Amino acid sequence: MANTADQPLLTVATRDVAATAAALLLDTAWSGQARVPLVSPDSLAPDAMAEVISETLGRTVRYQQVPLVDFQARMVQRGASPSLAQHMADMVNAQNNGIYDAEPRDPASATAIGFRQWCQGILKPAVQS
Repeated sequence: MANTADQPLLTVATRDVAATAAALLLDTAWSGQARVPLVSPDSLAPDAMAEVISETLGRTVRYQQVPLVDFQARMVQRGASPSLAQHMADMVNAQNNGIYDAEPRDPASATAIGFRQWCQGILKPAVQS
């Protein structure tokens, strides 16, 4: 990734997104449009994520930041459009410059699945298969 090693990233498990979407779709009192912020209960930087992955998999995993220009070029090499690669690079640049600090975290937006739980339930089985 091109994210700064010590800048916390906000994450969310797809299962939590699906559960929230399903609850909204089944809620007959809800209508219209609304912003529904979702974020895992933890806030880890890539270095800390690598530590959690190492503990989960029982082997050393380390985070190595790649230059933003290389990140963008690799996306294009792997089939992304130049426009998408630019947008992703812009997003990573905003993350590296603290975009997640712009708005305070709302405890009500915390989801059920944390990064460690995701690693144990999703990542580890995928690596072992």
